Amino acid sequence: MTKERPFPEEILSQSSPIKISYFKGITVPHKKLKMALQTLLLNVLEPADTLVFLVFGVTGVGKTTLRLRLEKLLLEEWIDDLQNNPGQIVVAGLEAVPAERGKFSYKDYYIRALEAIKEVLVEYKVHYGLTESDFQGLKPDYHLDRKDSPALRRAMEKVFRYRQLKAFTVDEAQHLLMMAGGRQMLQQMNWIKSIANLTGTVHILFGTYELLNCATLNGQVGRRSEDIHLSPYQADDPEDVAEFIRVINTLQRHLPLQEEPDFEQCYEYLLEGSVGCVGILKNWLTRSLRVALAESAPTLTISHLKQGAFSASRINTIRSEAQQGERRLLQENNLSFPLESSSVSNHQSVNKSSTKRGRVGRRSPKRDAVGMKSYDN
Repeated sequence: MTKERPFPEEILSQSSPIKISYFKGITVPHKKLKMALQTLLLNVLEPADTLVFLVFGVTGVGKTTLRLRLEKLLLEEWIDDLQNNPGQIVVAGLEAVPAERGKFSYKDYYIRALEAIKEVLVEYKVHYGLTESDFQGLKPDYHLDRKDSPALRRAMEKVFRYRQLKAFTVDEAQHLLMMAGGRQMLQQMNWIKSIANLTGTVHILFGTYELLNCATLNGQVGRRSEDIHLSPYQADDPEDVAEFIRVINTLQRHLPLQEEPDFEQCYEYLLEGSVGCVGILKNWLTRSLRVALAESAPTLTISHLKQGAFSASRINTIRSEAQQGERRLLQENNLSFPLESSSVSNHQSVNKSSTKRGRVGRRSPKRDAVGMKSYDN
């Protein structure tokens, strides 16, 4: 009995670009992605004191997929409000650009944020029956002078509040923190926290393990932000292996080929070659699909997988970054703060430091014996 394929049969007669485009559009919701998504949804729907979330992980682990899925679910959650208030914007976002010559451009960030919520020409959107001279005085500052950074920020904050923006996402957020010195990194985090506090908009930063630096900058930033770790699937964890095999089976069923391949038997090869990252696995299968279509092959084989695999040096670099990030996260999670022992050690150190020490070679003061008996002793 032939397995039923999850795509229409007509796609098998389409061109190779259409087949590849179809497979690229497939998204597999897996366990770790769902857990991170639930955490973000809960905090956006019912925000508490924490308004800044740091979502980090190695490249290809699924951060972009998580962001797109979050935006889709937020729109679905507020669909009734959007129909009643077409001017409301639930979620928006941008991709952070690297600082040029080590100097971050706040003006560029504000302009990109305003463009993301389509507010660059806000002065042309509504006219309240005022005269031309009155209306000219009400035009936003940021359009009058795009070089004025404080005016751009005020305009952005107003738009966030008036549009009732629930969440603002920043992809490649590590570029916001690529500054020399911890003091500048602290300034960046305080800047983001300030925008979130003044607007009441949850800010979600997606990036690499470099975002781990944010939680240890100071206590205020650590208390007002929260970390969400998207980790790869591990070969030594039975639950991770089972979930990764389920992802493999789902992806292979969507391969638009005459025959569905069976890669469950070689899951170890796929797990190692993708570093346990679903995004890398999908890219790998997409590259291999391109090779199979070029050969007019009826199905995808191990030979195609080998041709579509990433180079060993690239995979080793990604694996090294993932291992370093996991170790660092483990070290921070294992930090303990025994108050008793620390207070005792501090007390002992104070006592030790208060003890006077004489000069090297000088005797401590004491009473010497007097008379001939001292020589006898």
